[in-house]
Amino acid sequence: MRIAIVTSSFPLRAYDPAAAAGVFVRDFAVHVAQQGHEVHVLTQDKGWGCEQPPEAIHVHCFPWRGKERPLASLSPSNPSDRWTIWDFIQSGRKAMVALHREVGLQHTLAMWAVPSGLFARHLQRRAGVPYSVWCLGSDIWGYGQKPLLKHIVASILQDAETRFADGLQLAADSERLAQVPVSFLASSRQLREIQAQPVDSAHQGPHFLFVGRYHQVKGVDVLLKAMAQLVAREPRGFLTMLGGGPLRAEMESMVQTLRLQRHVSIGGYADPQTVVDHAATCDAWVIPSRMESIPVVFSDALQLGLPIVATDVGDMGDLLRGHPAGIVVPPGDVSALAEALLTMAHQSEGYREAIPPLAAQFDLEQTASRFIERISS
Repeated sequence: MRIAIVTSSFPLRAYDPAAAAGVFVRDFAVHVAQQGHEVHVLTQDKGWGCEQPPEAIHVHCFPWRGKERPLASLSPSNPSDRWTIWDFIQSGRKAMVALHREVGLQHTLAMWAVPSGLFARHLQRRAGVPYSVWCLGSDIWGYGQKPLLKHIVASILQDAETRFADGLQLAADSERLAQVPVSFLASSRQLREIQAQPVDSAHQGPHFLFVGRYHQVKGVDVLLKAMAQLVAREPRGFLTMLGGGPLRAEMESMVQTLRLQRHVSIGGYADPQTVVDHAATCDAWVIPSRMESIPVVFSDALQLGLPIVATDVGDMGDLLRGHPAGIVVPPGDVSALAEALLTMAHQSEGYREAIPPLAAQFDLEQTASRFIERISS
């Protein structure tokens, strides 16, 4: 089958921090191709062209006036940005039709409902090519809460042949929004085949890892305050943070104010190798989000055999209660998070037995197989 995966967040380099939620798309596309399908990826040019496409994947980059600008940075209230957004949509639609004329597509997978679903639906209406949509939380809990965009998201889901969401609660909320069936399909990326390399560190005590955006929704401020409470009781505690985002300067200031300079390292975006290297030195992975579905880092931790401290948002709480591979705390609760970190500092081994059966639910090969089965039925 000739399948197009259309996404605004495909990593055009071996590692592309601007790919954001699409960190797993590259590995997913490869697994679909490995099952005997011809896979084409359609995405925007980010200013450096289509460099280093994965083996067996055909990547097509369409030009647009925003170039390297992340779509999330564009504001519809800004007249200049409105024109850039419109240019992106028009360029994507044209590129979608051109790709079909070139290769004869048989199915399109839109990652995500917005904006990629607009391209896939345009091709369906122009040429009758069926499409699927894979929803993210931003589609349903973000765009789906805005009066005008809510109807656009719902109509894109309604016109799709099949619909997926990367969380159980997200799938249920998607169904309520569009009044059509939506199936859970786990998102993950391939990390377990990467061999960890030694990391130079003089740190000897309990070590925790955070990987993600430095944004309020990710709870990074709560995590730093919890670390301050932790080190008052466990002075050897240490936290490595890898990521980037608008709160970095504020976080660095918090580290100074809370006197955590010897206990917290705030790093930049990390490629998969760096994540694996640091995970090998840690006792637990921390996901302190205020709002979430099932983030890719949840499956990252499981693949790498790390217990998880996560907030009770999205599906993470239910998953960890069903398979006790970690500790669940209320979102925004600094003291509860500090207490969980203290427990992990001394008892992390007790949670490792439950990791393998939970990790199996996020096997990428099985995810690709389920997708092919659904669109072929």
